[in-house]
Amino acid sequence: MSAVVQSYTSWQPLEEVIVGRVHTPEYFSFIKDNKVRHQLGVLLEETNEDLDNLQRTIEQFGATVRRPELNRLDWFLRDREINKTEITLPPLTPRDWQITLGEKLLRVLNVPEVNSIIEEYKLANPKSVVDPHAGGYNPDHPLVNCNASCIVRVGTDVFFDNSEWLTTTQMEWIRDNVLDSRYRVRRAITNGHGDAVFAILKPGVIISSMHDADLNYREDFPGWEVHKVWDSTIHAAMEVGKFKHENFNGRWWLQGHNPTEEFVNFVDTWLTKWTGYVSETVFDVNCLVLDEQHVIFSSYNKQVFDFCKQHHIEPIICDLRHKYFFDGGISCCTQDIRRRGPLETYF
Repeated sequence: MSAVVQSYTSWQPLEEVIVGRVHTPEYFSFIKDNKVRHQLGVLLEETNEDLDNLQRTIEQFGATVRRPELNRLDWFLRDREINKTEITLPPLTPRDWQITLGEKLLRVLNVPEVNSIIEEYKLANPKSVVDPHAGGYNPDHPLVNCNASCIVRVGTDVFFDNSEWLTTTQMEWIRDNVLDSRYRVRRAITNGHGDAVFAILKPGVIISSMHDADLNYREDFPGWEVHKVWDSTIHAAMEVGKFKHENFNGRWWLQGHNPTEEFVNFVDTWLTKWTGYVSETVFDVNCLVLDEQHVIFSSYNKQVFDFCKQHHIEPIICDLRHKYFFDGGISCCTQDIRRRGPLETYF
């Protein structure tokens, strides 16, 4: 094995990855409304089933899968009883909290549920983890409100989004404190949530979305083939579920369920940090590349799958039934720690 932490791209063969987790139904025993408690319990059970299936699929290709812990049940219930505030996010989307940049793991948000995993990496190599909040949350640190999904690694070229989720100041801090002279810092504009705007499947092959208007592929990826996804699966889901205009104004939707009014009120009161605005998310590009021949997607899209096959890539489906609730696709729910391959220059 090479370094414990090492990843230069999103497509070199995957060796180790963190896959997210959500709470189990027991954490919400305090809900008095039986229908709300049941509906939320089904949502959580099905999500964990899908994440377990994602883990098994990744392991079939020889990669090690690590999973976050959950906050102790008694602590969670006690905190809920004392504070009665909005319920914090489950440890579902590690791609938002951290990213491996070469031989360093940058934590832009210290999520306690992965601390035991991070300590193992630190023990193996203390210099492999960059954690600005290791000594406690620092509200004045430049990386506050930074989102790691806005960073794209292409070997020696590292692309940074310029948006409210990754500012110029934050880009410069990462350049000066994480990267070294081997890397070239590049700017891209995806207005946040970059891994739902475009994905590199292998050198020369990109899938992109309707939100890529401010990206300059000809200049940044000269000669690379870009397939733009026009027929997104989110559109079909909106037609079937009729949720863009009639159901929660496009913010979230519960696939396969008919939420009660009480459940909607509970979500909009206590779980607003759990949901996003899914009607604008293109889950078809939010994928995990296992290697240059295999890519995991959360649902079938004929255009995307045909494009993959043209480039000798086998698309693999790992359904995430409630991505339209959590606003988190395959890329969001995974964070690669180690990939096999050297640092290379592609342009």
